Amino acid sequence: MATHCSNCLNRSSCFNELTLNELDKVSHNKVEISYKKGETIIKQRSFASHIYFIKSGWAKVTIENDSKTLIIELVGKGSMLGVTSLNHKEIYNFSVVALNDVRVCEINTNIISTIMKNNINFSSNIMKNLNTTIDNLLKKIISLYHKKTNEKIAEMLVMLTDNIYLKRSFTITLSRKEMAEYTNVATENLVRALKEFEAKKLITLKGKNITILDYDSLVALSK
Repeated sequence: MATHCSNCLNRSSCFNELTLNELDKVSHNKVEISYKKGETIIKQRSFASHIYFIKSGWAKVTIENDSKTLIIELVGKGSMLGVTSLNHKEIYNFSVVALNDVRVCEINTNIISTIMKNNINFSSNIMKNLNTTIDNLLKKIISLYHKKTNEKIAEMLVMLTDNIYLKRSFTITLSRKEMAEYTNVATENLVRALKEFEAKKLITLKGKNITILDYDSLVALSK
C-alpha cells in the first residue's frame, strides 16, 4: 500500500516545503512501483513524463552511446531523478537501472510544475537539486578524462565507502563490468588495478567482498 507523502519518512527535503494540501495533491497523483535487480526504471530516449523519487534501494544512472555504456552516478534512498525534464526536456537523456530491490515513487511532471509555480520555496529547492546534479556531473567528467586508471578506481572505492555502504568492509552490488563502466576503463584494467591495490595491502578482495585496509592512501591516490 502506498504511503501518503505527509507520513513518508524517506521523502526528499524538497517536499518539506509543501503545504498539507500540496502533499495531498502529490500523494493522489503518484504511483509507487517496485523494481527487481536489473530492471529498467527509466529508459534513455523515452518520453520524459515523470519525476522519480527513490524510497529504498540502489540504482545506477547510465548513458549509452552506440555500444558503450557509462555509469555516471549511483543513486539511493532520497534521490530525485528526472528533474531535468522540468526544463521542458521532452526525453530522458539517461537510463536508470535497479542494482537491487528498489521502491520508487513516480510523480507526473505536470503536477510538480504546477506546484513550483505557486510555491517559491519548493521551486528553489528543486532548482538546488538540479544544480547539485549538474555540479556532480561536471566533477565526474573531470575525473573521467583527467585522472589515471588507478586514481579513478581509488576514487570509486572511496565513494563506495563514504557514500554507499558507509563502512570499510562491504559486499559490492556492482559487477566488475559495472565498476569498469563507472570508472570508464577496460574491465581487464580494472581487475589489474584491484589486484595491485590488494598486493599493496590497500584492500582485500574475496569474490564480491571488499575490505578497505588503507583508506587514507586510497584518498590520497584519488586526488
